[in-house]
Amino acid sequence: MKKIILILISISSYHVESSYLNNDDSIAIIDKLVNTHGFEKTYVEKVLSNAQKQQKIIDSISKPAEFTWTWDRYKKLFIEEKRIKNGKKFIADNLKTLERAEKTYGVPKEIITAILGVETRYGKIMGSYRVIDSLATLSFDYPRRESFFRRELIEFFLLTRENNIDITSAKGSYAGAMGYGQFISSSYRAYAVDFNGDGSADLFNSVDDAIGSVANYLSVHGWKEEGSIIKEVDINNVRKNYIPDEKLTKFISLRFKEGEKELFFIGDDNFIAITKYNISHFYAMAVYYLSEELKI
Repeated sequence: MKKIILILISISSYHVESSYLNNDDSIAIIDKLVNTHGFEKTYVEKVLSNAQKQQKIIDSISKPAEFTWTWDRYKKLFIEEKRIKNGKKFIADNLKTLERAEKTYGVPKEIITAILGVETRYGKIMGSYRVIDSLATLSFDYPRRESFFRRELIEFFLLTRENNIDITSAKGSYAGAMGYGQFISSSYRAYAVDFNGDGSADLFNSVDDAIGSVANYLSVHGWKEEGSIIKEVDINNVRKNYIPDEKLTKFISLRFKEGEKELFFIGDDNFIAITKYNISHFYAMAVYYLSEELKI
């Protein structure tokens, strides 16, 4: 009997501790959703009471591959035969849509495909965490970036209302990114496009919308149709080896160690546009390398 009582106490304590409805910091979120955005208080409270802290989410975001792995390890993960083969198949299967996106936004089909390949293996792995758990966990149990994720939590409420998405079942990455292209809530609301003309921008189920949305995102963030992405340079003679394009407005210097070699590059406007999707230089370089492999 004593053991049963202890178990019941433990279960009760778990639910109290794990419910973000009882978190003092959630009061401001509730107030803003109700008073600024017109949500019913009972609805917001029900959603937050359903959200659960996931320690795995905190562990994952504390050690992202882009900033903890070597370039060799990171490159090996993304530039491999199966991902390249499936990327070429994705292009063949969706060629008309990719060409339309390329014409509309000026972003090459290989770049669009490479981002989808790096993000979700072309839609095969879109994330297994409930987005509400991810955003609540990071809003209230990850002080380092709590302000950012609290904004995203509010955006997620708005996104799900606008797009008729079930807020308690939508799944994504540990950081709350969703769909084929892994858009966070604010990016989904700002840059997702209805590219198949069915009246909604559905990044979970529509390949066409995903393709158009990735292209739109890059276009808005500075992609130049006639621009380059990277150029390898001799670090001892940069001026001789690299003359910026007259249309170039920005560039960054890059250094990667592959095996025992150190390679140096200049990243142009289009490389910078990719880093707006993910700030990691490893990520942007992986997208570039994969896109080169996908060219026919």
